[in-house]
Amino acid sequence: MSRQRVSSALRAVLPAGAALEVQQESTFIEVHIAGARVAAVWLDAGTAAAVRQARAEAPQVKLVVAPRFSAGALSAVREAGLGWVDEFGGAEFAFDGVVVSRTGLPATKRRARGWTPATLGVAEALLTGTRGTVSALRERLHVSPNTVAVALQTLTDAGLLTATAARGRNSGRSISEPAALLEAYAQAAADLHMQQSLTVGALWRDPVADLANFGARLDDASLTWAATGALAAAVQAPYQTQVAPWVVYVRSTTVADLLYAASIVGLEPINGGRLELRAFPSPSTERLTERLDGVCVVPWPRSYADLRWTGVRGEGAADHLAEVMMKAQLV
Repeated sequence: MSRQRVSSALRAVLPAGAALEVQQESTFIEVHIAGARVAAVWLDAGTAAAVRQARAEAPQVKLVVAPRFSAGALSAVREAGLGWVDEFGGAEFAFDGVVVSRTGLPATKRRARGWTPATLGVAEALLTGTRGTVSALRERLHVSPNTVAVALQTLTDAGLLTATAARGRNSGRSISEPAALLEAYAQAAADLHMQQSLTVGALWRDPVADLANFGARLDDASLTWAATGALAAAVQAPYQTQVAPWVVYVRSTTVADLLYAASIVGLEPINGGRLELRAFPSPSTERLTERLDGVCVVPWPRSYADLRWTGVRGEGAADHLAEVMMKAQLV
């Protein structure tokens, strides 16, 4: 499958009639283009972490191919002196006289197959330590047993969960590979990003302290809120580099609700404002929030997902957050 996807991606960016041969090897894919030979690798996720891992596992690789690459991944590719190709017709590589530089089509939103807000909630709960049983997940998320069962089956069919028992009171699911579940969750969260949002001007010198004051005023007005992305990661797994924008979820159904929340804290809407107010992506995410160091934060997988697409710095902070939180759960 990976060999075929590498071949298809290359066909899309090469001139018509260019000789191409793709052969599967043990740790890489050997590509022959018009007499030139190069070692390539397929990445299920075009992230900086995946690029670094591929480089470590197969140092001979000179070309990486993925569905699409994040900004952080492309930075890692260039730093390593690699070439790249994606499935949207974008490419940049040069070796043995073969030079290709193509600007691909913009990535379009697509519905992640089988993923719904409820599936996202179940994934968040599993990644934050909830047992993979219907009863445990129903109790934590306050959703119907059928909703949990469907979500568990979706994740199992995708190979992200393993059944520990077929049926009965002891039946449940365990995570096959935490990193794979996290990656699939983050991609689905991006694909299902449809919530209302509002940007406002906020001149915060100490983001965490100012966030606590901001949240206290929302608490006084009985408004439910939680930080995500860089603001949440600053207390979940502090990272030296500051990342923008700052994002806070507020319980709301319309932009008018967000305008009201902004007025409570004395902030005005502004294009390009540094602080973004958003509606919660799902009831499950809202129920899984917690208080840390005086501020309310979303579950860390959601912080990770919201950081992933905020540029090179955001992806670095996201990788740091995942590393810290997964290590803490193994202790």
